[in-house]
Amino acid sequence: SHDSTVRVALLTDQMKLAIFAALVASAAALTDTQTCVKDIAYAATDIAQASVTIASAVSDCSNYDQTCIDEITSITDQMNDAAGHLNDAVTDCGGSENEECADDILATIDDITEATNAITQAVLDCQSDGFKCTKDILTATKELSQAGLDILHATSSCS
Repeated sequence: SHDSTVRVALLTDQMKLAIFAALVASAAALTDTQTCVKDIAYAATDIAQASVTIASAVSDCSNYDQTCIDEITSITDQMNDAAGHLNDAVTDCGGSENEECADDILATIDDITEATNAITQAVLDCQSDGFKCTKDILTATKELSQAGLDILHATSSCS
């Protein structure tokens, strides 16, 4: 019980960071009319939504039930949407013409891929092992936090 409280507190701090980073990036990006920056802002919004859903999944997935399954599905959909917006951004931001921008976008995509892998593992682990399930969800949170930071950097380098 104490370990769960510590994990949830850690998750809450990471979630706040991810949400803050994504929202700041969204707010900054929405002031620019370039399609490139809008793509990044949409990805940031998707990541923020996934982060909120992950926070809910930590408690809901302690018992593998339909609510847990629905949340994991929602998280995966939100991360896929973010990856799609970032793929659009690669083209809209000039591809390899702006190397720093491309690197930031690719780093964000890598983070989202790792988070998606962790959520996929959670689907398996949540059926039989609550501890591994929570660990997988925390890993996804860490990766989304990093994605939020990468998006902040991309908002600057791509505009």
